Amino acid sequence: MHPIRPLPATDDLTLDEAIGQTLCFGWGGENPQEANAHALELVADMGVGGLVLLGRNVASSERMSATMADLQARAAIPLLVSIDHEGGLVCRFAASLHRFPGNMALAAGGDRRTTSDRAYRQGAAQAAELRSVGVNWNLAPCLDVNNNPDNPVIGVRSYSDDPEVVGALGVAAIRGLQDHGVMACGKHFPGHGDTDVDSHLDLPTIRGAVERLRRIELPPFIAAINAGVGAIMTTHIRFPSLDPEYPATLSSTILTELLRGSLGYDGLIVTDCLEMAAIAASPGTPQGAVRALQAGADMVLVCHTLETQRATIDAIRTAIRSGALQEERIREAAARVLATKRRFLFQPPARTVDLGDIDALETEIARASITVVRGKPIAGLSPGSRVAVIGCTDVSHDLTAALSIRGMDAVDHPVTTVEPDDVASIVCRLSGLNDAIIAVTTSRTPSITAVQTALIRALDAAAGDRLIVAAVGGPYDIRAFPGIRRYICTYSSSAASVAALADVLTGGYEPSGRLPVRIPGIH
Repeated sequence: MHPIRPLPATDDLTLDEAIGQTLCFGWGGENPQEANAHALELVADMGVGGLVLLGRNVASSERMSATMADLQARAAIPLLVSIDHEGGLVCRFAASLHRFPGNMALAAGGDRRTTSDRAYRQGAAQAAELRSVGVNWNLAPCLDVNNNPDNPVIGVRSYSDDPEVVGALGVAAIRGLQDHGVMACGKHFPGHGDTDVDSHLDLPTIRGAVERLRRIELPPFIAAINAGVGAIMTTHIRFPSLDPEYPATLSSTILTELLRGSLGYDGLIVTDCLEMAAIAASPGTPQGAVRALQAGADMVLVCHTLETQRATIDAIRTAIRSGALQEERIREAAARVLATKRRFLFQPPARTVDLGDIDALETEIARASITVVRGKPIAGLSPGSRVAVIGCTDVSHDLTAALSIRGMDAVDHPVTTVEPDDVASIVCRLSGLNDAIIAVTTSRTPSITAVQTALIRALDAAAGDRLIVAAVGGPYDIRAFPGIRRYICTYSSSAASVAALADVLTGGYEPSGRLPVRIPGIH
């Protein structure tokens, strides 16, 4: 990690400095991989307490490390530097650091003890890599219990639909990260698993009774609090049984009375991005920041727009001047930010990890996760077997290449633009010429198009056991074709997961993964 200067005492902060410590902002603009004009304004002029990195900011590891060293050197107060590095679908460093298969893949890979051990080792590996590029805060893990198969934004980012599994693996990940010098962040409090609306696009509502929330959504967060998680991120969702008026991010009932009071959490509370539509549409990002701070948040996350960030600071200052937001609340939040920095920026990691072991761990997790839901055993294809791979993303191309390397006569058949009138001719062409047909589905949710569904069902009728459906996104795709005979899940489209799938299909090993979620009407 880059050397950083000592922290000031909380009482020595000016009001503007205290406000700055409550801000975690991202930057864009021209050359966003560098400390450009937008980034410099955040650090030098606004005095933000934290930065959030997005995909646009990520280049090579070396370049990222240099940029973060530059920005830390310019900051009057050392910075928390955060990123979404969950693994799987949400992994901003997907190119330059390891992209692990993700949480649901972890949970599919065996018994509780085995999967918790892997979750810990993955957290340790992620911490070592993130520290090497100047990141000290991972906005992970997801502690959401994915008990709604139609969830459009969580899905395989969750470990399971079982609160105990989510809690156990989440705690293991938190300990793996924090033992190795990177702060973890449990999200999205008090739970984003039981919704079919994406809060990036609208304001969801979860209508469960308080007793149900305490039984399902809250236990993983309680486990994380007991494990000493450094930060908890709020969710922009309404929970009428807890607060009939405000979403969680803006609710003092949820953040102060429940999280601080009932659950006894004394760590950092950070909002999800306030430019998401659930808040930006109403009350708007600047006023959302004011209300979040009033409600008990310590840091407000505004990821994208410079003008919105400037307006957010103006709104906070105006609210303090008018008395709507108490200066004491800002100083309390700033004090917690500084206490968090003392805990995580100035203590050496409790443990170290050998970076050379990370490739093997990534492969281990991917191979353990492969789950045959139907049609077990998957008979291994022989060298020279003619295999048609159909799909609507590059994953089908990747799988075709992996099968070819393993001696198969594999051909990729993209169906991105397939039309209803094409189904019969595709089925006729493929079913008669191939020893196996691999249909690759990639959705996080059961949003398989009607034409894709018709094609897979028609192939199933014509090809029988020669058709294997491989779900490399969410496991729920089978609901679109419940009669399918052979169905296998990877939970991930990472290179390691595709390689493991190819190994299974060619008889390289016997898969042992098991579904960590229930699939209505199927499993």
